Amino acid sequence: MNDMENVLNGKTVAILVANGFEESHMTSLHKALVTTGADVKIVSPEKGVVNSWHGNGWGHFFPANAQLELSMSHHFDAVVIPGGSRHVSRLASDPQTARFMRGFMEDNKPVALVQDAARILAEAGLLEGRSVVATEDAVGTLTEKGVAIHDGELHVDDMLVTGLSADEALVANFADRIVKYEPEAWEAA
Repeated sequence: MNDMENVLNGKTVAILVANGFEESHMTSLHKALVTTGADVKIVSPEKGVVNSWHGNGWGHFFPANAQLELSMSHHFDAVVIPGGSRHVSRLASDPQTARFMRGFMEDNKPVALVQDAARILAEAGLLEGRSVVATEDAVGTLTEKGVAIHDGELHVDDMLVTGLSADEALVANFADRIVKYEPEAWEAA
């Protein structure tokens, strides 16, 4: 990932998580984004710390840098949501998540979703007419909400990047979206 080093200097990226997020997704995304030079903030509805899910049980606690209810999309250049059914259900049922993510989607800011995280935006009515890749258990909800399912491991739909794993390809495509994002064009529209 040497070609990605420092490409996001000066950019602030949110990793949105609730208790039960997939630990391996968040830690690999966090590490890769720090390598790009991005200022990475963990945003969560949990107060103080957020607990991951690792393997078949609860994992490590991580400090939340920003409280979801106090965070706004304009505080960040982009957002990524790891997978994990427990945290996806928690975030999908929280109206603050819909409010926070609506700002990213309305401004067409870069958004990356891993595995079943697309369900969060679909349930908030923010993915209608878009196409994503997602896990099998999320497909029903997504198609009911007017989301097209793309076959494959990774898919880019304008500024929306979805992937079945939190790998280097997802981060590279996400970083590319962040570099190409031009907020002035959206403010003028």
